[in-house]
Amino acid sequence: MYRMRMNLLPQLKTGSLLVALTNQNALIPDLIAELALRGPVTVLDGGNCFPAYRIAQLIRRKSLQVDSISKHIFVRRAFTCYQMVNLLESTLLFGYPQLILGLLTTFQDDQVKPAEADRLLTLCLSHIERLCLVAPVAITLEPAILAEKEFLLKRVCEQADEIFTSHSESVPQEKQLSFFPST
Repeated sequence: MYRMRMNLLPQLKTGSLLVALTNQNALIPDLIAELALRGPVTVLDGGNCFPAYRIAQLIRRKSLQVDSISKHIFVRRAFTCYQMVNLLESTLLFGYPQLILGLLTTFQDDQVKPAEADRLLTLCLSHIERLCLVAPVAITLEPAILAEKEFLLKRVCEQADEIFTSHSESVPQEKQLSFFPST
């Protein structure tokens, strides 16, 4: 099921996998901050996109205990698809939400051939399935991916119980002022 509005919080449930196709807009910091206000959350960052400063700002708007609430957020990073497999494999089964940011970003390396990427994604998905058994799991995916690896995006979406998409709001173009009158 595809949903356009990206209010993931009510949809996060143990036993289901949510996928958000997004360009890491305001959704991610808001979601992480809200989860941290409620308790522990693990963020597995595959896109090196963890917005720490923005999350701290959002927490500060709702609580004066920014330091103690920030300690609810456990961030682990992977910079390659091999590290992502290891990261997911080594993630312990706690009962609190798991957010996987930019899962397929680590698969964009053109040194990793599509067949190898497929094999590694199979391992990742099996570990994600294991995590779903005890905690809510949400994955963010960048919609832009190398053409030869688009099948990875499809595989992750096929695994999802719900898929959320966002439509990027167009930014109004500023008009360039001319210093010279048109002739």
